[in-house]
Amino acid sequence: MELKGKLGRLAGAGAAIAFGSTLLAGAATTAQAAPVYYQVINGNSSNSCLQVVDVPTGKGNLVLGNCDRSAKQVWTITGGVFRNPASGHCLDGNGADVYTYPCNGGAYQQWTTTSGSPKSIKHAWSGKYLHASGSVGAQVVFQPTIGTASRWVIDQVR
Repeated sequence: MELKGKLGRLAGAGAAIAFGSTLLAGAATTAQAAPVYYQVINGNSSNSCLQVVDVPTGKGNLVLGNCDRSAKQVWTITGGVFRNPASGHCLDGNGADVYTYPCNGGAYQQWTTTSGSPKSIKHAWSGKYLHASGSVGAQVVFQPTIGTASRWVIDQVR
């Protein structure tokens, strides 16, 4: 009987230790990776970056701005989607115009890039390429072929 009592107290102490360690360490959680941010630099210039401007409730415009790592020039790139976290808009286009639009996961917001650096950025839906002259203030447009389009450097913001 005495052994049975000691075993019961030992089991109770083990449960209390396990409960206490959960309180100290916290319940198991899944860690989320921090987002990685990028600047998209025009290959026709060393200091012109893809920039969101005039973001109303619908479409936003894209121009080249002096690279300054400001919120309007920072992008996350995941699964072919270029998202500007500050505006909540994604790089978008309809085959005729390039713009930003609230992120919705639609086909107009899917892009691919060539390997290496600098890269060509291709609109998956239209098959056209992202282009800008390299001048600050230049409008970002589509070009029909890889040979006529800008090359871009996608640089991680640290």
